[in-house]
Amino acid sequence: MKEVVSKIKKVTTGFTTSTKQTIIVGGNEASIQLAERLIKSNQDIVIIEENDISRKNIEEKIDVLTIKGKGTDINTLRKAGATNTNLLIAITNNDYENLLTGIYAKQLGVDNVVIQVKEEINLNYNLQQQEFNINLIVNPFSKVVKKVKGIIKPGVELELDNYLDKRVQISKFKVSHQSSFAYNSIDKVNLPKDSLILAILRKGRVIIPKGRDKIYPGDNLFIICHKGFKGKISQLINSHHEDNGKIVLVGAGEINYQLAKQFSKISTVTIIEEDREKCEEIADNLSNILVLEGRGTDIELLKEEGVAKADAFIATTTSDESNLLMAKLAKSLGVKNSIAIVTDISYTYLVDFLDIDYIISPSAITVDSILDYFYQGQVKGETIFEGQVNIVEVKINKSAIIKDLSLASDIIIALIKRDNNVIIPNGASKLRRGDKILVLSLTVKGDIRGYFNQEARK
Repeated sequence: MKEVVSKIKKVTTGFTTSTKQTIIVGGNEASIQLAERLIKSNQDIVIIEENDISRKNIEEKIDVLTIKGKGTDINTLRKAGATNTNLLIAITNNDYENLLTGIYAKQLGVDNVVIQVKEEINLNYNLQQQEFNINLIVNPFSKVVKKVKGIIKPGVELELDNYLDKRVQISKFKVSHQSSFAYNSIDKVNLPKDSLILAILRKGRVIIPKGRDKIYPGDNLFIICHKGFKGKISQLINSHHEDNGKIVLVGAGEINYQLAKQFSKISTVTIIEEDREKCEEIADNLSNILVLEGRGTDIELLKEEGVAKADAFIATTTSDESNLLMAKLAKSLGVKNSIAIVTDISYTYLVDFLDIDYIISPSAITVDSILDYFYQGQVKGETIFEGQVNIVEVKINKSAIIKDLSLASDIIIALIKRDNNVIIPNGASKLRRGDKILVLSLTVKGDIRGYFNQEARK
């Protein structure tokens, strides 16, 4: 439990008017998480929230100014200092209030406006960004769908086209229990020459591996290699064929609707929902799926539907606790990927203690997306893996052998560009003056230019 900090605030008309000020509209857990992170970047935070209990909870947890009111009230925005604020974030649970708040903030002259829009029906990027000039619209449900797709469907998740040469590619491989790679350390696996494991994705957390790091079943390996090597690597990692054809969804909400819509084209999809009305509605709107009226905690039903052989089980009901229980139950029955979608961000930390593969919070994804936007221009390069990894291109002015650079953990050189050649390096590779290198590092490392004593290209 966080220590309650005693504080005295001197409130004046208009509150603060610092260009380092951020206004957050909505007093939920996502707001608190955002405020905590932004305070560390020397931002003065003002939170607008109508509910007295929520405001009291915020003030007990973090040192911010709170104002009672709504972002849809222009006078409240002015009182919060919107006319002198550089960033406003609207993340209430009401899409319409967020949209209207964003429009008003732009009219008051706020340079950077970020809003959350949950329901797809309320999204119109052309209108909202081009006509209303909203800088960033975060749709957490679509981001959850994208994340789940990346878990279930093999493919490359890294958008590095601006950095990669056409002669190389980064591919994702999931390690099975039968894989010869499972339980082996990186330096013991037999990869083809000129290929390199750049990252391991384990239960949503990215690891930049070193030689002694072990590979476990369920890990997703991201490997850079020359084009044409993917098939050979795939055979080395998993010699058997995996069936990715069945997905079981519990709950008929927006996230599962979008997942069913996309996966029904390539997989067998079953939706389990206990509300008959919702069952009929989703059956009318989607074809090529099986809709069952029932509970996701019904063990016999789960067995009958072949959850044990399913590629994924995703629980997205309105109850976080039920979702966690159902995902754990599905895992005990043998499903390959058990996924629980939760509203409460704090539940995501239970993934290391429960036998569940992934615990995903739309609110946490919203926070990460907004922080990515905030830090752009401050962190050199781009971020991948939802902000966990920073990627930069560095120009080398002094020759060196990679193993002699004493690189910290969580930093890896992915590629060397030399004249018209591309080199996938190892520790013995030599960097020459004029080379351009592609470097991946965990974002917590901050600026890694000091290791190379060069400027990084964004």
